[in-house]
Amino acid sequence: MTTPHLTALKAAPNGASHNHQLFSMLCDNAQRTELYQELLSHPQVLPFTSRADTKFRSTDDGNSEYHQTVYLLTQRAHIEQALTDTAAFSNAPYLALGSGTFMLGLDKDQPSPASDEHLAQRKLAMQAFHYDATTIGTLSAVAYQAASTLPLKSRNFDLALLAEQAALRFVGFLFGFAQSDIALLERTTRLAYAGMSYQMFARHFVTSPGTLVETSGGMGALLIRVAQLIDQYQNPISRADIDEAKTIAGELAELQTFVPGFQPVLQRLAATAGGFSGTELAAIVVGSIAGIVGNVQASVSIALSQLFTLDLMDTAKAAAQARAANPRDPALQALVLEALRLQPPAPFLPRKVLQANPFGDVEGLRIPANAIVILAVGAATRQNASEQLHSFRKDASTDDPLIFGGPPDNNPATRYLHQCLGKHIALPLITHVVQQVLLLPGLDRVLDSRTADIGVLTKRWGFNCESFPLQYTVDKALIQQSLNVVMPIKTPLSEHAEMVKKIIAYGAPRIQLRLDQSRHVHFAWFNLQNNDSELALHTVFDGDFDAYIEHFALHVGPLFDQLLEHIQNAPPLPVAEFPKEFVDTIRRYNQAPAGGYFYSAYPMRTVDDIQRATKGMP
Repeated sequence: MTTPHLTALKAAPNGASHNHQLFSMLCDNAQRTELYQELLSHPQVLPFTSRADTKFRSTDDGNSEYHQTVYLLTQRAHIEQALTDTAAFSNAPYLALGSGTFMLGLDKDQPSPASDEHLAQRKLAMQAFHYDATTIGTLSAVAYQAASTLPLKSRNFDLALLAEQAALRFVGFLFGFAQSDIALLERTTRLAYAGMSYQMFARHFVTSPGTLVETSGGMGALLIRVAQLIDQYQNPISRADIDEAKTIAGELAELQTFVPGFQPVLQRLAATAGGFSGTELAAIVVGSIAGIVGNVQASVSIALSQLFTLDLMDTAKAAAQARAANPRDPALQALVLEALRLQPPAPFLPRKVLQANPFGDVEGLRIPANAIVILAVGAATRQNASEQLHSFRKDASTDDPLIFGGPPDNNPATRYLHQCLGKHIALPLITHVVQQVLLLPGLDRVLDSRTADIGVLTKRWGFNCESFPLQYTVDKALIQQSLNVVMPIKTPLSEHAEMVKKIIAYGAPRIQLRLDQSRHVHFAWFNLQNNDSELALHTVFDGDFDAYIEHFALHVGPLFDQLLEHIQNAPPLPVAEFPKEFVDTIRRYNQAPAGGYFYSAYPMRTVDDIQRATKGMP
């Protein structure tokens, strides 16, 4: 096998040029895949010079403590050892995120026994997060329903944003936050995940000085809020705490109508705190929240991107339909897991080497103590004991514990094998969101209006999923739309406003007739507002905006001609001869509902449906 990427890296001068070239390869999905194929075919550890800090301070062994050599691990055996051998490897790189606000940062920066404090906290977390599959599935459904309310009101939507909102709502329900905390969760988890991806990977290639400062501040704010909520669940003291506790209790009671007897994580921690302080309990929660939200957003975005890229949408949609008919059908989750095996949501994990040369000599390379190693998870998931797995397997039936964690058992050989909350907590939500998106009618990627290129998943540093524009046939999921046109009246206001009132008064019968004949308008009304300086037209209608407005341009044109005589910046008249210009004017003055929210009690029912259903009724 040829090795063009390795050859190019070896040819690049050591230092910045080599660093930039490697970063470019690791950030691009296609190049990263090819590099992994080469590295797995020619087993080796790939060293590179980190750009984490320009300051140089020599250590006893002559290396730089700051501008140091970092080692990229791609062999599965090396990565599994780095995850399980706590005597030789530490979570110390996470300390920069705040040892008091991130559970992994509480790991000791030295060889530690199996009973270290990180293991103790992990054990408490596993107990607090233990819920049955039905509970997690119901919370996932309720969270997605809440999150999709606004994004799916429009034809175009951002999948990364939708997935993030679903994760935030899910976290809010699962942990027992107040609904008003969603904005705080959104702000702080974005900062936290950006800081995590920077500290875990990007800092070795790019400089972003404010990232960790912002992360620490955001996680600190969330830590304070979590500690406050734990105190409230234990024993609210002040009047404000008592009032808020009542509000949260009411919201929990509402959630319990869907999940009877549900007790959120914070309430459980408050009741079983044991010997942990409030800060330690909060640290368990804050780090877990950041990981859940970031991984759900990334996993949903990556899975759908892979299904589009690999032309597997028909297979995936059939699996989504099968799961809708039978929630236990495994086909869709298997597709999701296979997509994430090839492109893991957390592609890189850092560890600090505590004992020199933990793997022995690898092609003569020795790794010193205190060095940083980067675990290339996406390389390890392409390799097992007997084969390399670089292709998508449609019939895959097993998942890799490197992605969502291994079994929560007491086996010393497996208990650190990337054990996390992913498989039990995050994966059901990920699968549900992917399913619901696949069921959207006419789902497709968006073409860029300027370049005609297909919209793709964009990532920051090859890690953070920031945007993935998609579209669907919204009028097959939400037939009704609102129109809220607010047009400025000419001056002098008193004269023109009075004429507008008269035109509407004597034109009302014609308007009524045309609305009845159209058979796609539910409601319509005019009003003068802002001291009669603006004319507002409100309607709720079925179908396409342009077709709806053109219909009135052609059938109620003379009335609009008269009204527009009194409106500033009116389109060319008569409107029947300039329907496109009339549509453009209405679109310009149309105001979307506040926050994009529009409610319909019967989103799939047209005027015609309702009239036929109520025919003959008084």
